[in-house]
Amino acid sequence: MAVAPSRLWVCNFDGTLYRGGLARLTGGISNTDLFVQALLAAQDWGQCHRLLRGGWAIFGLHRRLRREMGAGRLSLADYDATCIGALRELLRREFRPAVLWRLGEALAGGLNPHALAALQRWLQPQDRLLILSKAFLPVLIPASVRVSASLNRPVAVVGNRFSEEGGILRAADKERELHRFLAGWRPDEAIAVGDTEEDVGMRDTLRGEGIPARLLAVAPKDARLASAADAVLPNWRQAGTRPFADR
Repeated sequence: MAVAPSRLWVCNFDGTLYRGGLARLTGGISNTDLFVQALLAAQDWGQCHRLLRGGWAIFGLHRRLRREMGAGRLSLADYDATCIGALRELLRREFRPAVLWRLGEALAGGLNPHALAALQRWLQPQDRLLILSKAFLPVLIPASVRVSASLNRPVAVVGNRFSEEGGILRAADKERELHRFLAGWRPDEAIAVGDTEEDVGMRDTLRGEGIPARLLAVAPKDARLASAADAVLPNWRQAGTRPFADR
């Protein structure tokens, strides 16, 4: 009897597996909902005011950096790292680590049910799943528990950390973490799933390891990803019985 090939799925989180509440207005970025949870957890008006003032400053930073990107003076990776770092510093100033974890746990219900349903159809018993994201671990780990229960398998997670300096993942960091994950296990093939141009690097890293890999873009946010992907889904609702049914 032929042995089914082992397959690694490497999934982005924000905008791919996570849909969220208010985050739907920002492309599924979990930090949007994390900030809302922080406001709800404020102990008094003074803390709420500091959070609102800090959030407004980050919004201004976001707008300024977007203009820099539009002028070609800033990369997407630098933009992401700067904004995420500013949010991390704001939340670290206002909350103890245990509170930050509780804030993240509140977001576990924001997973996209259509994404989970598609993965339930697609993943085989021998497949493994890695969530590789710039979202924060207090958000990712509770969400991964729900994904694990839904798919009936362990789920590995790599994300941004609150407690360490330099804990903001850059594109090179994500590639390093993927190499580290592959050091203990080599699949026969792999599928990378994401929604932005940075997710192209996941597939390229896998191919650099000599692993046949394809890229599935779901609701892509930029033209580069759409053109580089091996298949494009407008949204998870249109996912069929196989990720690459026409291949």
